Amino acid sequence: MAKLEEIAELITEEIKEFENSVSRLEEMQAFLMNYKIKPDTKDIDFILRRYNDDQKRTIQDQHKLMANVVYYIKKSMTTPKWVIKLFCGLFTCIILVLGFSVYKVSRISKIEQEAYGQGEEKAVGHFRAFFKASPEASALYQEWREPQSKK
Repeated sequence: MAKLEEIAELITEEIKEFENSVSRLEEMQAFLMNYKIKPDTKDIDFILRRYNDDQKRTIQDQHKLMANVVYYIKKSMTTPKWVIKLFCGLFTCIILVLGFSVYKVSRISKIEQEAYGQGEEKAVGHFRAFFKASPEASALYQEWREPQSKK
């Protein structure tokens, strides 16, 4: 019987502890039922605001870049390939004409000297033929050439 009493005593202690646990659970349940939960979204709001600011800055930078691109596109001028080829051809022709002109101008002094020499030879030949044809003119010329002081 002693054992039965011990067992009964243990069972009663366990039941009391169980009742205490149940009463604490009921108190906690009542507390939790009356407790109002306030959602705190400060951290999420901060993250979203920062992300929004980053997006605004990114969009502003993109608008600036796009404005620069549009400005340079409007400022630029496209030329067809045939215009560039025509310009290069004309430029080459101008350079060739200028080079040829410079070459010809540099040869003018040589040409003048040759022409002067030929003219001198013709004039001398003409005077010799004239003097052979008229000996009186040759004698007058010789008198004129010689200084009068030597006479």
